[in-house]
Amino acid sequence: MRETVLLYGERDPATVAINMVALDPTSTGTITIPDAEIAYSLFEIRMRDAQALLPPSLHPSVPALIGVTFIRARGGPLGAFNLAYCGIACRTGIKPRHYIQSAFADCNQASEFFTTRYGFPCQTATIELRESYDRIHGRVETEGGCVLETTAVDCVPLVGSGAMVKYSPPLNVTQVGGQAALVQFEAAYDFKRVLRGKPALNTFDSAVVGEDQPRPNHAISGTFAVVDLHLMPVRFEVDLSVPAEQGGARKIAR
Repeated sequence: MRETVLLYGERDPATVAINMVALDPTSTGTITIPDAEIAYSLFEIRMRDAQALLPPSLHPSVPALIGVTFIRARGGPLGAFNLAYCGIACRTGIKPRHYIQSAFADCNQASEFFTTRYGFPCQTATIELRESYDRIHGRVETEGGCVLETTAVDCVPLVGSGAMVKYSPPLNVTQVGGQAALVQFEAAYDFKRVLRGKPALNTFDSAVVGEDQPRPNHAISGTFAVVDLHLMPVRFEVDLSVPAEQGGARKIAR
């Protein structure tokens, strides 16, 4: 019997970009965004690229994947906003997560909220998430032009007990108590409508979206959902060097 080999990230933690806006651990209470729209797509990348981007506390997914998420709010406590982010699929211990490479927001209030509560490295951008009769379309445009664009076509509704999507929580590199750490996005979802379709990545400017290495080469899955989105306080941080199974995950002190 062959010995089990665990794969780890290979990036030097000293080279990881840190969100210099410190996490606000006093941000408590749950905020609910009614009828939020979420488009979520997964694309395969090369394993060596995933390992090169992940810090040594994280395991790459098998196969290696990058996830693209768009969230649209038409109203609620944060007002109307669009948020988009890209992340490398990974695991802390056995738990699936996404190591965030880049994030974009089109509203100052939402950008500040997601940055200070969850550590998202939000850049200002023009973001569109639109459902039409034949496709789901997501687009991010900065001053330099379009940097990210996805579509999903041939969408079919999911009904019954399968009418849900499993979202792997994002991990952001930010400051907790003056130290760099990975902070987990905490959310819950009440699903109202779910579609599944064939995704495509029409534009992916890797130098702007995150790193220059990842080149998505195969579409895996695409979904679109309308949910009541519950944004909860952060609870956990993960060390950049020590894996969760070796004690690198801990609750955030308040």
